[in-house]
Amino acid sequence: MSVEFLRQIAATPLPKSFNAAKDIDAIRILRQAGLVLALVDEPAGGAARVLAVTEKGRDELLRFHYPENHRARGVDFWLPRAAQRAREAIKRGLGVG
Repeated sequence: MSVEFLRQIAATPLPKSFNAAKDIDAIRILRQAGLVLALVDEPAGGAARVLAVTEKGRDELLRFHYPENHRARGVDFWLPRAAQRAREAIKRGLGVG
């Protein structure tokens, strides 16, 4: 599974179609892992359409987020960290997980 490919998908407007065989294979893997909602043509070799990145996919992106790499490029990603903390606080408040 390529977290970088998941990051690229998350950064584009969805839904989005893919036709390259390597992209379709990567989308299949991401879908099987529960990280994206996607429609993949069967048999293999057709096309794939990513409809959304799941909450699990967003959590995975946050888990593999390396802020020091982005700060070096002048980008500060404080919002995803804040969103994750807010989700955790809400879950605690509701008594979930």
